[in-house]
This record gives sequence, C-alpha cells and structure tokens, in this order.
Amino acid sequence: MNNLSILKELNVLYVDDDIKACESLKKILQYYFKNVFISNNGKEALETYFKNECHLLIVDYDMPIMNGYEFLSKIRENDDEISAFIMSSYDDKVKLKNAISLNLLDYIVKPYELDTLKNVLYRFVKNIEKRSLLKYQISQTCYYDIRKRIVFDEGREYKLTSYEIKIIEYLFKRVNQVVTYDELLDILDSQNQKSLISLIYKINKKLPIKIIENIKDIGYKVKK
Repeated sequence: MNNLSILKELNVLYVDDDIKACESLKKILQYYFKNVFISNNGKEALETYFKNECHLLIVDYDMPIMNGYEFLSKIRENDDEISAFIMSSYDDKVKLKNAISLNLLDYIVKPYELDTLKNVLYRFVKNIEKRSLLKYQISQTCYYDIRKRIVFDEGREYKLTSYEIKIIEYLFKRVNQVVTYDELLDILDSQNQKSLISLIYKINKKLPIKIIENIKDIGYKVKK
C-alpha cells in the first residue's frame, strides 16, 4: 500500500457540527497531517477552505446552515480536483445518490473503524500521486509544487515569500476567474492596495513566466 507519510506535508479540512466528533477525529488526523482545520458547518467551512491551502475534505452530510452536500457542491463549482469524502450517520440511498455527482473518494457510514478511515487515506494518497495533484502546471515546463511551495522550471527553483505563496495559491484555486483586490487584501490581512500591486509585480518579475494578469479596476486572474 502507499506510504501515508506524504500526508505530513498536506492539510485536511474536517467539517462536522458534532463538537465531540471533531475533537476525537482531530486527534487522529493530527497524527497523519501537517495541519488540521475544523469547521462546524458548511458556510464556515467555505471560509476556511478559501483562506487556507486544503488538500483533503472530510465532510459530515447532516449539518445546520449548510449541509455537507451543499458545501461540496459549492466547492465543485470552483475545484474539480480536490479530494473529498462524506460521512453520515445513516445509510440513506438518496444521500448516496446525491453524493455520486460530487466525485468523492468514498461515502462512510458512522460509526466506522479506524481501518476504514485509513483505507480512505491510502486511496487519497494513491489518487493524488496518480493524478499529479500535488502541483499546479503553469506551462509545459513550469509548475508550482504544492508540498515544497516552490516554482520549478526546467530544473531551476524559484522560491517565494510567505505573502507571495498566499497570493499564488489563492489564485490557483480560481484559475480563469477574476479575483478582486478586496479578496486578495483580505487574505493578506491588509488594506494597502499599493502594496498588493507591488507584490503582484514582484511575483510576475520573479517567475520565468508572467502568470498573473491584471484586470483593470477590478483585480487579477491566473490563466490556464
């Protein structure tokens, strides 16, 4: 089976309204993953997902405000590739049918054994390795390595600052979509638009390919 050690370089978002379940599973996930993000409903989870680099989504189906199906449907509007699986207390055929359209790793019925969870994690590792989901391809020779957070082009490395990484990863999640100045300022926790413009300029100048396009008076986008 695939080695789960690769998970130590990845982040997981666990979404469940059951506080005790969150505390319990978080302890297990922290053993495997670099970072474990917790949200207690779909609306909160969307904010967490867009503000952080998440590689796997573990989602409870039944939640208030926005349930697991609604949350993952929103995610799939922007991201067809991120791996996810749903957990539910009920073996409900309607829910299972809904879940099929979400391109999930699995649908797990609670309660479940630790081996069941580990089997899904093995499948997750196999999936990301097979589909090369640990990198964003910029051009035929140039790509951004998600684990190392470095841009590579024909063997050459282009290292980024923490702020540059935040910008690039946020834009890569929204390829071909216009991201407003306000959105980018929010993830940088800043109100200084001139500093943002300067940061984008430095990124484009640093990399072998200009990847961030300015949309006048609105914001930026990355083309694929």
